[in-house]
Amino acid sequence: MLLNQSVVLSSILRAERIKLDPAKLSAKLGEGDRRKSTNVEHRRSRYSGLLAETGDPVRARAALERLLGGDDLVSINYLSRGIIASRAVCRVRLSSASGDTLGFGTGFLVAPGVLMTNQHVIPGISEARYAIAEFDYELDVTGREKEVAPFELLIDPEPIILQRLDFCLVGVAPRSANTGQELADFGWLPLDPAPGKTFIGEYLTIIQHPGGELKQVCVRENKLLRYDDAGDTIWYNTDTVAGSSGSPAFNNSWKVVALHHSGVPKTDAQGRWLTVDGRVWDQSMDESKVHWLANEGIRISRIVEFLRTAHAGHPLAADILKQITPSIRRGPGESDDATGLRQRTITKGGEMQVTIPVRISVRVGDQPAKGYMATQVPAIHGTVKMDVQRGGMDASLIEKVEIDQSDYYKRPGYRPDFLGNGDLLVPLPVVHEGRLKKDMLTFNGKKDSELKYWNYSLVMNRRRKLAFFSAVNVDANQRPQDSNREGDKWFHDARIPEDTQIGMEFYGEQRIFEIDRSLNPFDRGHLVRRMDATWGGNIKLAKRNGNDTFHWTNCSPQHWRFNQGSKKWLGLEDYVIETFAGETGRACVINGPVFDAPLSQTGPDGRMLPNLKGKRHTDPAFGGVQIPKMFFKVVACAKGRKLAVAAFLMSQEEFLLTVERLKGMPSKPQELLSTAQARLYQVSVALLGGLTGLDFGSLVEADIGTKERLTSRGPKLIEAFSEIKK
Repeated sequence: MLLNQSVVLSSILRAERIKLDPAKLSAKLGEGDRRKSTNVEHRRSRYSGLLAETGDPVRARAALERLLGGDDLVSINYLSRGIIASRAVCRVRLSSASGDTLGFGTGFLVAPGVLMTNQHVIPGISEARYAIAEFDYELDVTGREKEVAPFELLIDPEPIILQRLDFCLVGVAPRSANTGQELADFGWLPLDPAPGKTFIGEYLTIIQHPGGELKQVCVRENKLLRYDDAGDTIWYNTDTVAGSSGSPAFNNSWKVVALHHSGVPKTDAQGRWLTVDGRVWDQSMDESKVHWLANEGIRISRIVEFLRTAHAGHPLAADILKQITPSIRRGPGESDDATGLRQRTITKGGEMQVTIPVRISVRVGDQPAKGYMATQVPAIHGTVKMDVQRGGMDASLIEKVEIDQSDYYKRPGYRPDFLGNGDLLVPLPVVHEGRLKKDMLTFNGKKDSELKYWNYSLVMNRRRKLAFFSAVNVDANQRPQDSNREGDKWFHDARIPEDTQIGMEFYGEQRIFEIDRSLNPFDRGHLVRRMDATWGGNIKLAKRNGNDTFHWTNCSPQHWRFNQGSKKWLGLEDYVIETFAGETGRACVINGPVFDAPLSQTGPDGRMLPNLKGKRHTDPAFGGVQIPKMFFKVVACAKGRKLAVAAFLMSQEEFLLTVERLKGMPSKPQELLSTAQARLYQVSVALLGGLTGLDFGSLVEADIGTKERLTSRGPKLIEAFSEIKK
């Protein structure tokens, strides 16, 4: 069936407005980490759904990590669950009053006796009056066509039709006039009102009747490209053709995330549609000949929101909003229930009937707490009620950050004697290189340069508006279990001028679900990790101390792939503490950016190797801010009465080479850019001092790598923590 010109035209206009290039977006997205294309509320919602689906917090977290990490392996029951979901999908045959076939679309049951399809498939009552929903128009396991079960569509109650969201809800007769089959045999697909049911980069699955043909499924080449969080649509590159309009788009949990409704055609300079073989398309040709660039679906959450606000009393909408769980009948060989829950199976009239529980209650957290939220999370053919305690669900969730800026004078800052006195002292570095020393920011009448916080201190570079270094005392034994939460707000340090701190004016509020990070690919990277500072005498103090790391002074611009993908960098302190500190769990960690580091060299294996003794190269600029190419970290622990110190480097230089608007970086071959990654190196403290212009004092002699001649051999690539010199 030919799409309404207005539907396709609106898709073209939207594509032009956002300059959508599906091929480029898909290439940028790749198969890697999806965390930066989601926000925390999105992850919270998805975790809730996975927990409802599995009933097991461990399995839910594991599934969430796989999805975020781009791992598309799924349990084998994914296939049987898809078969169950597919039963609710039908071909919509459009006919004239005389019975002539006018065209085809796809539809699916969304409540008992309620069918959803596109408005441009069924635009009015006259079209609904003669339309037929044909179920089981598909092949069975032997490759033979099943007997089709046709059901009449009803015009009483009157269908709900909305052009803006391109959907139609219409009643379906409870029994097939031809076969006597019950509509209830085909189940239905609940519409989850929660937003964020799929991740950018996740593969969607669309069950459809393309061109009015037998039921088919697209399970690959269907990546979600864009999530219009402010609007009503999602974009994906799933293979669909005419007749697919009205199909359900599913996520990996077989939840309906969108109503497929249109495509974006490739056009020539005059705006004429082009066919797959490059010719100009006209209306005498079948729509399947069009060269579609991308597909668009209407977000289910938007449709449910509209029904709740505008048609809550309508019988068709009421059935959807109630989300009553029905019994489900399955075809031969369909033995696994869609949700993995315990089920009741009986045989009746030669058919197997499977009934799943109506409701499951899951509470996360030990005790009910003030402020817990209750959310409805529907599963396939069912509803799950979840009580989720705020702040007790998942360690990756964002938590409100509050900082008392009236008591800076109380903050003790970093303690050099944290590990002990004498040989165990770990002093703050000293900025000794002349060209850097003049950039050191002073305050309090130029008496002080050390900005003291709870459990850590730092010294600022006035010219670069970044810290020379930060130093934190870490007590891993006093960390609360949820100490690695993300925060929702950053603060300027009131002791120094705001214009000496890089803040939100540079980082900007990244768009939710944004894929193309070329506008600003730089994250707010903690120098002192929140987790390192989050410890104290009780949970309240620990939280206060961790929150203090959300000062712009403790932030440095890091490429999002560096910030999100450097697992070795993030876990480095923990490994060193566990290896060297023993039962004390204590360490002093000093880290910061390396200003104007020499450019790396390409080694014989094609990898870029830091050139620690090379000529300094001015850091490149982005949006008027110079971006450090490299970061350092020094970890000191007490091994008995001796100090054990290890120094490390990690470069984001390879990622910077991929940033088009960055000024001051040399060009590199494309094959090098395609393998860009963050690599961890161990270096000597002596070499690090020369590279950074910082004097680390007695830490040079306590360096555990000195005897291994790291100073003369240069940086050692660390591909596993076990390779760190001990």
